[in-house]
Amino acid sequence: MASQVSDHLEPWHDLNEKVVMVTGASSGLGREFCLDLAKAGCRIVAAARRVDRLKSLCDEINKPGMVGSPDSVRAVAVELDVCADAATIEISVQKAWEAFGRVDALVNNAGIRGSVKSPLEMSEEEWNRVMKTNLTGCWLVAKYVCIRMRDAKQGGSVINISSTGGLNRGHLPGGVAYASSKAGLNAMTKVISLSFANFSVVLY
Repeated sequence: MASQVSDHLEPWHDLNEKVVMVTGASSGLGREFCLDLAKAGCRIVAAARRVDRLKSLCDEINKPGMVGSPDSVRAVAVELDVCADAATIEISVQKAWEAFGRVDALVNNAGIRGSVKSPLEMSEEEWNRVMKTNLTGCWLVAKYVCIRMRDAKQGGSVINISSTGGLNRGHLPGGVAYASSKAGLNAMTKVISLSFANFSVVLY
């Protein structure tokens, strides 16, 4: 009975064969997301700048006994620099889409903390680097993935990894660029959600 209730209320818990693209996948949370999602039965598109680390991650997921058929490819590496220009990012997203013929979910995880500095001492270069990585890059990746989800009429999910630093109750001394970028990411997520609601694309 409990199992039947769970199946009815939580269809999201069945992730078998879902294709998930994870940015910032070469280390930290991104790598752990990939491993855990693979264990849950997902096919993984691991995206980041450090391709050598991505290949190591994909080899670990694809090794016999991890999940699925020993002959099937469960994870593919795609080079992606979220600080690149829009055209370059779209090329990476297209490669990610083509890896398994679709993307069911995007985990927008790539991000940096930046230097801990007073707002009076932070350089414009540092500010722009944090904003481009944490906000602009996330927007561009989400944009090109969502366009493909819409055109394929398949729906999908986008999960933007934010921080308490971007909330009103979050206080992060010395992190003006980081907190601002995450607050912007939270607002962006809400606005894009409204734009894509009619296409069954949900942002979190």
